[in-house]
Amino acid sequence: MILLIEVILCCVLFGAYRMLRIKRDPAYKICNMPECLQKKVMHMRGFRERNLHIMTDWEKFVKKLPFIFLWTIALVILTSIAGATSFSTGFVYSLVIWIMVVLFLELAVYCGWYAHTPKVWIPKTEDMAPRTYKNYLHYIGMIPQRVLVGIVVAIVVGLIIDVIPRLDNSNYSPTYTEIEDTLKSACKNYNIPGMSVEVVDAEGILFSNTYGDCDNIDTPFVTGSLSKSLTASCIMKLYEGGHLNIDSPISPYIDASDVFKNPKDANKITIRQLLNHTSGLGVYQHIGNAKIVNKNGEHTYANINYDILGLIVENVSGESYNDYLTENIFKPLGMSHSSASYETSVKNGLISGHQNYFGFSKESDVKYPLSDSWSTVSSGYVTSSASDMGKYLQMYLRGGYGVLSEKSINTILKSDVPMDDNGDYSYGMGWVYCDKYVEPVYNHTGLVENYISNMYLLPESGIGVVFLADTNDYMVTNQLMDKVTAKVMMTLMGYATDELDPNDYIDAHLFYDLIYAAIIGIAVMEIIKSRRWKVKSEGNITVNIFMHLFLPVGIVIAPIVAGIPYWVIKDYVPDLFIVGCISVVLLAAGGILKLKNKRRS
Repeated sequence: MILLIEVILCCVLFGAYRMLRIKRDPAYKICNMPECLQKKVMHMRGFRERNLHIMTDWEKFVKKLPFIFLWTIALVILTSIAGATSFSTGFVYSLVIWIMVVLFLELAVYCGWYAHTPKVWIPKTEDMAPRTYKNYLHYIGMIPQRVLVGIVVAIVVGLIIDVIPRLDNSNYSPTYTEIEDTLKSACKNYNIPGMSVEVVDAEGILFSNTYGDCDNIDTPFVTGSLSKSLTASCIMKLYEGGHLNIDSPISPYIDASDVFKNPKDANKITIRQLLNHTSGLGVYQHIGNAKIVNKNGEHTYANINYDILGLIVENVSGESYNDYLTENIFKPLGMSHSSASYETSVKNGLISGHQNYFGFSKESDVKYPLSDSWSTVSSGYVTSSASDMGKYLQMYLRGGYGVLSEKSINTILKSDVPMDDNGDYSYGMGWVYCDKYVEPVYNHTGLVENYISNMYLLPESGIGVVFLADTNDYMVTNQLMDKVTAKVMMTLMGYATDELDPNDYIDAHLFYDLIYAAIIGIAVMEIIKSRRWKVKSEGNITVNIFMHLFLPVGIVIAPIVAGIPYWVIKDYVPDLFIVGCISVVLLAAGGILKLKNKRRS
């Protein structure tokens, strides 16, 4: 009701203002009228000294910037009064007001009043009325452009409105009831199809539950990079048995010619450097094309390090990675729902994963890797359940539990190297040490095409936590899941945390979808505009060269410049890949059509 009242008031105020301005100065609206009228008025006596000229779209936009700025502030106030508290409501409310005002002005004020009131027309131009003042198509044609500006303003209003509810801080007590409420809300509000969570201490299970389409705590998920910690455990097991030396070069343990472009690189890298990601190998390398490209000794996170470690486990033990991991880690710990084999994982009941397209989850099968994939089983595709990973975390809390020595556990966790200049994060062996919480925290995240995961160790509190989810939404849900896990960890440590915003998922995806729609919309509009080139030869050459040559080429080469392979975007952010491909094709097509139509004209 409040929004309706605001719409009516805005329409009345803006309508009255425009009518008064036009009455006082008939040339007030001249810059938005057809060019034929502008050209005639420019040469009429009484208007020459006003230095009127035909403005470009950019000049019109710059001239209106102060008005747009004030209108944005007004919309923030109006939408707040109407009850907007999130990006989505702020965006929708402000866009509704904007569109209704635009429609009222163009249809009621201009098509209605202005077109039928000769006394407010510029004197001596009445003969042009059919092509100008009474040109209803001209007024209607202005609507899409004004709505596009309104969308941009609405996005800004939504972002500002979104800050308001975040200023509220609700305290939580460290109870598992509160954690349960947090996880339930996260699955519901953040579109997480299924999740499995367990909290353990050295003695047993403190909390355990499943959500969504996961109905059993023993259901296995692809654990992503949590696999690296398991691989590090295998390496330390071999080290304890005297089968390898973690500080020796890796060349004796692998066939370097099968792994490296230059086999001599194997003499420059130690097992410890692979464990710490300080080998100097590149982020997107795989078995067969490995090469030292970064400074040896500095941390650069790359799957290839743990791909090679998986090979070392196999070559040194004489067993497959799956067999060694099963016999030396899984069986001693009672992890009966875990595996490094796809066939066994399916038999164990591997839950289906999901990928996100424009805010909607789509079920998809796991792309289990080959031996030369970017991420192999040892670096990202071990499957396990929350109940099994809880047992694995207990191994650390119990000082190795007879599977590894306490010395090896300390080596895994504390042989860390800095990950950033601030020193807030450092990397051990399959574990990240974080110094930003209220107590020391070790954790690691996992991500593959359609699963995400996270595990934590709190040595001072004596707690381990694992989160497994059957989705990958790189742009939104993955980031929100970090907030969820951080909130749970702070709650477990007994500290108050901010309430999670239930609208974050919708707001974020709406924001991205609007950007996607704007990109495609601009490309489509350029194709539509290409028709005018048959009868209109004018055009900003620089803008068109940018739109139809530099922009599509820029979209194509941007991943190359950033060093990101196309297949990474396709597999991990599929909706962005789709939008990129469509926009490149449409922008190129629009340029070709313009050239074709211009030649015909």
